[in-house]
Amino acid sequence: MLVVLCNHAIAVPLSTATLPLDATVRAITYAGWTGLDMFFVLSGYLITGILLDTRGQPRWWSNFMARRALRVFPLYYGTLAVLFVLLPWLVHWSEPQFATLQSNQAWYWTYTVNVLAAVTRVSGTPLNTVHLWSLSIEEQFYLVWPLIVWVCRPRTLLRVAGLAVLAGFAFRLGLALHDPVNPYALYALTPCRLDGLMIGAALAVVARAPGGLAGLRALVPGVFSAGMLALIAMALWRGGLDPRDPVVSVAAYPAVALVCGTLLVTAVTAPPTSRFSRVLCTDSLRKWGRYSYGIYIVHFPLLGAIEWKTDFYQHGVSLLGGSRLPSVLLLAAIGMTLSYTLGCLSYHLYERRFLALKRYFDPQPATRITVSLDTSASMMAARPGAMTVPQ
Repeated sequence: MLVVLCNHAIAVPLSTATLPLDATVRAITYAGWTGLDMFFVLSGYLITGILLDTRGQPRWWSNFMARRALRVFPLYYGTLAVLFVLLPWLVHWSEPQFATLQSNQAWYWTYTVNVLAAVTRVSGTPLNTVHLWSLSIEEQFYLVWPLIVWVCRPRTLLRVAGLAVLAGFAFRLGLALHDPVNPYALYALTPCRLDGLMIGAALAVVARAPGGLAGLRALVPGVFSAGMLALIAMALWRGGLDPRDPVVSVAAYPAVALVCGTLLVTAVTAPPTSRFSRVLCTDSLRKWGRYSYGIYIVHFPLLGAIEWKTDFYQHGVSLLGGSRLPSVLLLAAIGMTLSYTLGCLSYHLYERRFLALKRYFDPQPATRITVSLDTSASMMAARPGAMTVPQ
């Protein structure tokens, strides 16, 4: 969530930067788009783990879907109710973008924003709502993946994950050759973003095999180095790692997912006394993880609203020889603070009421591993044999 915020709050407003300092900061923070790949790896790992640990239990599928619905639906559909029901009643906007948003609302209600973004090349997702594409991918994943886990043995599941990565690569390549000027399809369609989900799923299977993820620890340095070298080479070749570049979209996603997977293995197998574990277990990161769902939903529209109301980029603070960096950093500080505050309030005043209902759908696996997609910082600090994460 933090790196995604850096991308949206700093890199995006510096997209036209020309001064060396501005361009350097943008190049660093632009890598924040990989935060969603980290999220997909975490999602594949956690969701597959839940399904494997509860498979065979009474009502395992209905319990899983009910618990996921209680986690994601209230805030998501509550946000849509504000956006499509409350706002038009309170404010009669004549903005063309608002009219476009209203006319396309069916895509939002049905968790198909990623398809809308692809077919309209993001023009159909105005007012900084395009970020909901990733939640659409997640919901589509929840609908299909449990059925695959149900019919496959763990070893078969590993083969399925590998084939899905290859199929996703082929799908991206086909799209790039068919329509090379529409990178948004390569970025937002679910078949194109299977790399992270499947690597996370494969790691969940390995974690439940003899030796667990500890057996992969020796491979981490080599895989991480190879993945980073591949990404650096591609960045040098293509002048950066811009996912709007079809070549990057086709070839970089597997390498990014592998790097994220090595970070996951490192975190899960790190000794509790290591510096890595101590950092991930800090109270501040746990809170960012706990509130990350609300922060993610609200942050991008909030940043857009602040910029639209104040016009920071054009008329804000201008220092350092005409650099836009001071005004952008000021916007980022305000946006991050407000996003965190709203995420915290949403969790404690709204989301927790629904999360409490999860107890009525509580699975009872033989070896329980409790996980939550909104506590990724806590999960990263878990160790094999004691992989418990606050829900």
